[in-house]
Amino acid sequence: MTAVIRSMDSLKGADAAEWQARVHLAAAFRLANRAGWNEGIANHFSMIVPGSTDRYLLNPRELHFSEITASNLLVVDEKGNRLAGHGQVRAVAFYLHGRLHKALPGAKCILHAHAPYSTAISLVRGGRLGKAHGIAMGLGRLVCHDDEMQGPVNDDEADRLIRIVGPDKRIIFHAMHGMTTLGATVAEAYDHFYFAERMSMYTVLARQMSDDLHAVPDAALRSYGNRDPGLEPSADIVHFNAMMRVLDREEPDYKT
Repeated sequence: MTAVIRSMDSLKGADAAEWQARVHLAAAFRLANRAGWNEGIANHFSMIVPGSTDRYLLNPRELHFSEITASNLLVVDEKGNRLAGHGQVRAVAFYLHGRLHKALPGAKCILHAHAPYSTAISLVRGGRLGKAHGIAMGLGRLVCHDDEMQGPVNDDEADRLIRIVGPDKRIIFHAMHGMTTLGATVAEAYDHFYFAERMSMYTVLARQMSDDLHAVPDAALRSYGNRDPGLEPSADIVHFNAMMRVLDREEPDYKT
């Protein structure tokens, strides 16, 4: 059966902005599923509703990432109370999302998943993302490693994590618990997740051969900026648009 794609042409203002956010977040779920990042029906992605300061898009507890569409995303408040949509909210999973969204202006979109290679690094005591590949130049300033896990997240634990993330980090390796990326847009958060997981893969594979790995110099990490200087739009947007075109051909129902 051919999917019926809702068009933004008939939507105006806030409605159009929210629908675009829904489409982009649904795309991130589908792409994560295709890459094998999710853990069954666990893991959560969220995004602030455009034009709002206290409403967030979130996946329903019951749905697999492959089932997520633009229209079946929930709207919740910062405490995880469902405001719109059908399905349950796993409040313990959204709790940290709500705190990060509220405390960090750059965290408009938050992706949390248990992708295999980044999760493997998070399971190693003192595990660290390597710097042997050129990708590290785009990630080095964005990563923080959380080396503690003290049970379910409470206020104290959330405050601690917010402090170590700070205003400039966008990629979190949670001790024993996978990875989270933050972005001002879905495209930014997805791009960070994609390349951090790729770098994690290279790190894990290379360490199976040797512990004597190359390392991108710290000066190069500090000085690195836009990976496609002089080109517009930015690399994260071009990357995400390309991935959405794959979905448009193969899973177009994500837009419904």
